[in-house]
Amino acid sequence: MNKTMTYIFKAINRLIRKIGLTITFSSDGEDLILNKILGGIKNGNYIDIGSNHPVRHSNTFNFYLNNWSGICIDPLPGLKRKYKVFRSRDLFLNVGIVKKSTTDQMTFYYYKQNPDNSTFDKKRVVDLKNLYNRIPSKELKVDLISIDELSKTKKFIEFNSTIHLFNLDIEGFEKEILSSFFSDKKFPWIVCVEELGFLTENINKSKINILMKKNNYVLGMRTFLSSIYIYRPIISKLESPFVNEWKLKNENNPHKYL
Repeated sequence: MNKTMTYIFKAINRLIRKIGLTITFSSDGEDLILNKILGGIKNGNYIDIGSNHPVRHSNTFNFYLNNWSGICIDPLPGLKRKYKVFRSRDLFLNVGIVKKSTTDQMTFYYYKQNPDNSTFDKKRVVDLKNLYNRIPSKELKVDLISIDELSKTKKFIEFNSTIHLFNLDIEGFEKEILSSFFSDKKFPWIVCVEELGFLTENINKSKINILMKKNNYVLGMRTFLSSIYIYRPIISKLESPFVNEWKLKNENNPHKYL
């Protein structure tokens, strides 16, 4: 059944492209932008933290259809079987992720009607109540994995120190996880991170933006929901024809893209 579902999605995707239409699985078209940057990479990989549903609103499913695979992490209940059906090549971990393991479990605030709002962050719970009058349906105790434990999984080791795409949407803990990756000298080629409450003109006030700049990332694109950051040292390695303009404008100084 897993191969059948993948075949069906691939066939539909090819048909849509053939007649000149474009399909996105993302909430905000992020996968279309990401594909323009990362297109041409065969058998690429991703880490998708806060991956939610394997298909709907996914920033990585389009890459899965193009023979990429990776690690998807989300503590939402009921996802394990869905990933087994739709994304059998991926390693799916139905847990929360933390910088370091200090406890085996953590309280997870689950919103049944708006599962993408579910969070470990108490401050985010307050914000959701004030902004949208949303209250958690349940408080669940969920298992955790540390970044160190994640890096020891077989799938992560297969990446051979290269992470092509790092997608992050964890309702309040994005900066902490990014800081931990950078402290461990893990620098994904592209980082797509949910960064709410900012316009392009004031994104430089964001704590995430400041962190990314300090670690040699440049803000390449932005949607309403997400920011897409590019690690400067890898721009010359990108094979997509859409990045040729960047290279052309910086051909006299290839180490200072964008």
